[in-house]
Amino acid sequence: MTTLLFCAAMTYKVFFHRGDELLLKTKVSKGRAWLDDAGLHVDGPDGFTIPANDILGAKLFRLHGLGRVIQIEYRGGRLFLSVVRLMIGQFAFINFFRTGKLQKQLASFAKPA
Repeated sequence: MTTLLFCAAMTYKVFFHRGDELLLKTKVSKGRAWLDDAGLHVDGPDGFTIPANDILGAKLFRLHGLGRVIQIEYRGGRLFLSVVRLMIGQFAFINFFRTGKLQKQLASFAKPA
């Protein structure tokens, strides 16, 4: 049994969308996300937690060549998440490196279906 320990839970400013697809016109929500042994916590409108056992995969992709986005597959659906530097309305400056770091941490939780 592997136990994942994160020293100080790092909090990320993020945008997120729960659904099957993410397009340029998709309305996203702004919030904060962090990981701990329990799983992924997202605080924002309709905040939620995805238990670590429910995370099936986390892959990184480029949304229309504009920025990195993490696609998280979990029991119960799909979540799109990206770490941002600044977000005004639906316009966001994505933090390229922190999004990659968060994806690696999420991938360490992933359990094959």
